Amino acid sequence: MPLTAFLSGRGRGLVGRFVLCGALLGLAVGVIEAALLFYIPWVPTLLETDVSYVIWLLAPLIDLTLFALLGALAGVMGALGKDPGPGRQAIWAAALMGIAGAHLGWLSSLIHVWVADQQVISRLATPAAWFASVFAAALLIAALFRNYAVRVFAREAAWPVAVLSKSVLAVAALLILGLGLHLARHHDFFPSARASAPVSAARPNIVLISLDTVRADHVSSYGYSRPTTPHLDRLASRGVTFENAISPTSWTLASHASMLTGLLPHQHGASNFTPLNTGPRTAAEVLRTHGYETASFNANGYGLAGWGLMQGFEVYDDNSSLLRHNLASMLVGRVAVWPLYLRLVRPDFYFRREAREVNSEVEHWLHHRSNRPYFIFVNYFDAHDPYFAPPPFDKRFGQVSASAMRRVSFGPGLPLQAPLTAEEKESLIAGYDNSLAFLDEQLGTLLRSLAASPDWDNTIVIVTSDHGEAFDEHGQYLHGRTLYRELLHVPLVFAGPGIPAGRRIPHLVRTRELFATVLDLALENSVPFQRSSLRRFWTPGFQPGPRDNWAISELVPFRPDFRPVMVSLVTPQWQYLHDSTGRAELYDLAADPKELFNLAGDPNHAPTLEKLHRLVESNLELSHRPWRGPDYLLALDRPGYSFLRTALFDRLPVPAASPQAFRVGTAQAFFDPDPAATPKPRPADADLVNSLPYH
Repeated sequence: MPLTAFLSGRGRGLVGRFVLCGALLGLAVGVIEAALLFYIPWVPTLLETDVSYVIWLLAPLIDLTLFALLGALAGVMGALGKDPGPGRQAIWAAALMGIAGAHLGWLSSLIHVWVADQQVISRLATPAAWFASVFAAALLIAALFRNYAVRVFAREAAWPVAVLSKSVLAVAALLILGLGLHLARHHDFFPSARASAPVSAARPNIVLISLDTVRADHVSSYGYSRPTTPHLDRLASRGVTFENAISPTSWTLASHASMLTGLLPHQHGASNFTPLNTGPRTAAEVLRTHGYETASFNANGYGLAGWGLMQGFEVYDDNSSLLRHNLASMLVGRVAVWPLYLRLVRPDFYFRREAREVNSEVEHWLHHRSNRPYFIFVNYFDAHDPYFAPPPFDKRFGQVSASAMRRVSFGPGLPLQAPLTAEEKESLIAGYDNSLAFLDEQLGTLLRSLAASPDWDNTIVIVTSDHGEAFDEHGQYLHGRTLYRELLHVPLVFAGPGIPAGRRIPHLVRTRELFATVLDLALENSVPFQRSSLRRFWTPGFQPGPRDNWAISELVPFRPDFRPVMVSLVTPQWQYLHDSTGRAELYDLAADPKELFNLAGDPNHAPTLEKLHRLVESNLELSHRPWRGPDYLLALDRPGYSFLRTALFDRLPVPAASPQAFRVGTAQAFFDPDPAATPKPRPADADLVNSLPYH
C-alpha cells in the first residue's frame, strides 16, 4: 500500500486492529509476568518473593502499553508496500507473537539471576530462541488455517473493534486508578496496634537505627577531620559512645541477623543466597511476646521480607511495595529502564529509597501506634554505594566522579582491571562523606520526630552500622569481600533513660551483643542476659574479663572466586585473619592501626599466631548449636585439615554443665528453637548439613 493511500485512511483500520491485538497480547503477557514475579522468588530459598500486590497493576499496564506500541509498528509495516495482502500481515502478526514469546522466555530465564546484574541485556540467546520458535509456530498455524487468516486480516473483516477497544481502555483506566490509590495511601498500622493488650508503661521504648555502610573512622565524633555527623555527635554527647565496636561480618544481611539474634553467621546461617532461618529467636519476637509493639523500616535490598529479617515485627515496611522496585524486577525495568538510567542519568539504583521516604513512614507509624512500649528497627541505605547524595549535599565535601563510581559499583567486577587514580579515589571518599552528611541530616529529622512524641523521655535510641566501607586500603573497594578493620569497625551510640551522658568506652565490644542488650534494657531483670548485655560496660564496678577481650567475625564472600571464605579475630591489640586456603594474617593494631604489615610470617610472632588461632577454634567449636551456616566454618580449613569435620566427629561433646568459657550465642539458648524451622542449604551442602546435630 503506498504511503499516501495509507495516510488517507485506507490502512488506518488495519493498524488499529494491530494496536488492539498488541494491547490484548500485552495484557496477557503482563498478567503472566506478574504471576511469575509474584510467585517465584529470584532466589529459590527466599521465604517470600520481593514484589507486592502492586506488580499485578504495574506489569499488565506497562506490557499493555508496550505491546500496543509494537502492534502499531507491526500494523504500519504490514500495511505498507505494493502488495499488503493477508500473507504480509500474517508475517507481522507472527512477529508480534514472537516478541511476546521472547519477552516471557527472557524473563523466565532471568528469574534466578540477580536483579542488579547488568550483563542480562547481553544474554540474547534465550529470547532469540523463543522468538524464533513462537514466530515459526505462528506462521505454521497461519498456513494451516489460511482461509481463516485471510478473513482475519481482510479489510472487510467484521471485528468487534469498538467493544474490545473500550474494554482495553477500561482495563487500563482501572490499572491506572489502582496505581494512583497505591501511591496515595499510607500503610494502615492500626490493626496491629489495636490487637494486643497493653503492658506496663514503665518499660522503655527502644529504637535501633542502622546506618548502612558507615565506617566508624568517617564519623566526626570518632575523630574524623570532616564534620560529617553533627546530629549523631549531639546524640553521643547525651549518652554512651563505644569507640571500638566490631561487626560480626562485612555485609548487610548476616550482620543484621547477628544483631537481631546474638549469633555469629555460622550459627544463624544467613548467607549470600540463604535468608535468616526461622529457628533462632529475634529480639523483635521476644519483645513482642512481652507485649511490645514492634515495627521495622528497611531500605536495603537485603532487608526485603523474604530475607528473613521481618521475623517478630508486626509492621515490616520494606521496598517491596515501591513502584520503582517492582519496575526494576520486570523485564522492561531490567533490560531497558535501568541500563538507560545508568548511561543517561547516573550510575545509581533508580529504585533507591532515600532516608526521607523512610522517615515519612516512621513518622506516620509514630502518629498511629498504640500506647504500648515499642521496639523499632530502622535501616537507612543512603551511605551505600553509589555515593550520589541529593542536593545540597552532593558537593558538601567535593563531587564524586561518575566514571569512577561506575567502575567501582557497576563495572565488570572487582578487583578493578586498572587502579583508580588518586583524584578518582579522593572523589569517591568525598561522595561517601557527602552521602554520610545527608544521612546524618535525616537522622536528625528522625530524632526530632521521636523527641516530639509524649514518651520521648522513656525512649532509648541505639545507633550503629552493619559494616564499614573500603577505599582501596587493602586492594578492595565497597564491602563484603574482606574482614579488615575498615569494614568491621563501626559506630555504636546509646542514649536515653538510665544511660550515662557523655561517656566514651574504649574497650572492645561486639555488635552482635545488641540482641542481649536490647532484651536487657527492655525487660530488665526478667531475662538473664546481663552478662551478655553491653550495659555491663557502663555499670559501676564492672571489670572486663577474658571473654570480653575478643570479637570474631566471619565471611563467605559474595564472589568466592575473588576471595576465599575467611574468619577474623580482633583483640585490644591484635587482628588475626585466616581463610580457607590456609593463609593467615596478623596485625598489631597498636603499632599498625591501618594493618599494613602482616606479621604472620615472622617467627617471633609464631606463639601469638598459635594462641589466637586456638582462641578462634575453641570458641567456634564450643559455639551454641545448631550451626545453620557451615560454609562459614570452612574459613578454618587448611590443606589436609577440615575444622568442621574435626569439630563434629573427632572431638567429644562438651557436657552441659561444663565450666568452659561462656559460649558464643548462649543468649539464644534460653529460647526453644522453632520446631517448624528447617535449614535451607544449597544442594552441595546437603550431606554435610544432614550430619549436624539439629536437636
